[in-house]
Formats: sequence, C-alpha cells, structure tokens
Amino acid sequence: GMAHVRRGRKRIRAHANPFSSTDMTVPLQPRDIDWKKHFIVGEEFKVKRPNICDVGCGFGNLILTLGGILPDDLVIGLEIRPQAVAIVKENIKKAREGGKAKNVSVINCNVMKHFAHYFLKGQLDKIFFTFPDPHFKKSNHRRRIINQAFLAYYAFALRIGGLCYTITDVKDLFDWQVSHLDAHPLFERLPEEDYKNDECYKAILTMTDEAKKVDRLGGSKFAAVYRRVAPSNKKAK
Repeated sequence: GMAHVRRGRKRIRAHANPFSSTDMTVPLQPRDIDWKKHFIVGEEFKVKRPNICDVGCGFGNLILTLGGILPDDLVIGLEIRPQAVAIVKENIKKAREGGKAKNVSVINCNVMKHFAHYFLKGQLDKIFFTFPDPHFKKSNHRRRIINQAFLAYYAFALRIGGLCYTITDVKDLFDWQVSHLDAHPLFERLPEEDYKNDECYKAILTMTDEAKKVDRLGGSKFAAVYRRVAPSNKKAK
C-alpha cells in the first residue's frame, strides 16, 4: 500500500502522482514571480532570486538547515503535496519568530510539469534531490524525478560550476540516477574527496526526516554530488 506519514491525526501520503492534475497556481515565466514576498531580507541582500533549490522538500528540515548554512543565499523548497507545504510554511513561520529562516521559503509545485516556470538560466548554485520517490515499477520509471528529459531542465537552471546533490536509501534508484547523470554531457560526478567536508553534503546525510528514519532503521544511504559543466568540458571517462 501507499506509505503514509502520520502528523497529528492526519495522514499524509509519502508521495504523489506527478501526472495527475491539481489546481496549484503556476507563474507563466520566472520573471512573473515576486520573490520579495517569499523572503524577509533587506534591499542590501545581494541575491535577488532563490539560488538554492530543494526539489521535493518534504517537511522542510533540509531547507531550514540550508538557510542556516548559507546565510547569504536564498533557499527555496519545491513540494507537490499541499499538506506537506502547509507544515513547511508553519515551520518556517515558527523559525522566523526566533529570528531564523528569513532566507527560506517553500512553493507548492509539480516539478515534473512546471519546473521551467520558476528558474532563469543559470539562476541556481545548488540543487538537491533527497530521498525521492523510487517508483519501483518499471512502467513508472518515467516518473522518477531524475531522468534524461528532466536533466535538461536542471542543467538549464543550474549555473556552470553549480552543484547537484543526490541521496537515496534505494540502491536501484541510486544506480538509475547515477547512470543518467553520468551519461549526460552537462553533469560531471565529483570524487568524494571534493565534498566530504561540504556542510551541505553533511546536511543531506543527516538532516532530512528520511535520513533520520534510515538511521533509526539501520539502513544504507547512497549519495553522489555532480558539478554542472560546460558542454565540451566533461572529462572523458
């Protein structure tokens, strides 16, 4: 059956079908978004649009953590489930009452349909895919958030030199993601040496609800970090 998360008395689906239609409002193009509404940072704040994105941010633990690690950046979480978004908004509000999370926000977004509506070319410095829906059935592999078609969108939004972080506890999904990223001309896998001390990498290993659950259950985590490269700069394997 479907995995559910109990929050209080309400059950929230662990995943949603990215191909079903819902009534979320979508900007026609990235320039239509008034990002000032999303963050409470002053005019002197150098970054004007979110440059850090967590795709499928769940209940928001990672984006709240990233907001602290990256105080000069604007962090946006994208999440398809409205009930999860409501919880994230509540968590951000609480954090802001304590003076934190001014640079963190969340949007109810169907990434598979609308990702391109949110980001200009090269807008992002970092993009995160943490514990995405594995879509085990072969017929559902097209729903996997990292696939050949979608890597073009992510590559467009990520600046050259920007980083893509991935983590999952499902080995089959990890192998799938890595094989697609490895095959793509605009992504190059980094050796672990390069990121093992990166605070954002440490955060994906420990700071999401899923990571904590995997630790509790004694499961394994599989992570990889990729750099966005210019078309001809990928090192030959």
